[in-house]
Amino acid sequence: MTSAQALDHGMQGLGSEELEPASFSSPALLAGDDRQEDVRSAQVARAFFEAATRLSDDSEDILPQEDGPDLKLSVYYLFSELFPEFIHDKEKDPPGRGGLVRLQFNKIGYEIYEKEQSRRVPAVRAKPGNPGYGFRRARWRSTMEGEDRAICERVLKGLGMPVDRIERIRKRVNDVRLQWDAVRRPSRPAGPGRP
Repeated sequence: MTSAQALDHGMQGLGSEELEPASFSSPALLAGDDRQEDVRSAQVARAFFEAATRLSDDSEDILPQEDGPDLKLSVYYLFSELFPEFIHDKEKDPPGRGGLVRLQFNKIGYEIYEKEQSRRVPAVRAKPGNPGYGFRRARWRSTMEGEDRAICERVLKGLGMPVDRIERIRKRVNDVRLQWDAVRRPSRPAGPGRP
């Protein structure tokens, strides 16, 4: 089975419709049918959410939909870093090039997780201290060990990805998880009258 066939086979497991074979580096994706490209981008985004994030039992858990002024830790930013061929940057890409913009990507996330406004996540276009939006009860997977590692590998292998790319993605997701856990704001920060 070629990597293109494996990619299509993996996508069918994610509830996709029948698509023409194409790999992650296929020029057909870059210059082909916009609808097919957009469908494939959405499928890869859903797979990324499954491979890199999970639903948490802790109501305090939240992942940001936007980046802060200093740190780039949003789910979209990591997706755009790891899968640049499936995003569309309005400032850099020519009109008509397919791929997901942040809004489309976040809508896919809100099909999986609830949307929550919270001061625990950055709000780039708001005054400091104002709440931002995030994916409620979403948490980064611990992709270097245990069940989270197995799920991440299974989903990414289902996309037909090479082992070295899977390893790079697993390491990067884990790095972002550790960074996010270190900087995440509590829901009730210390202040007057609160320890």
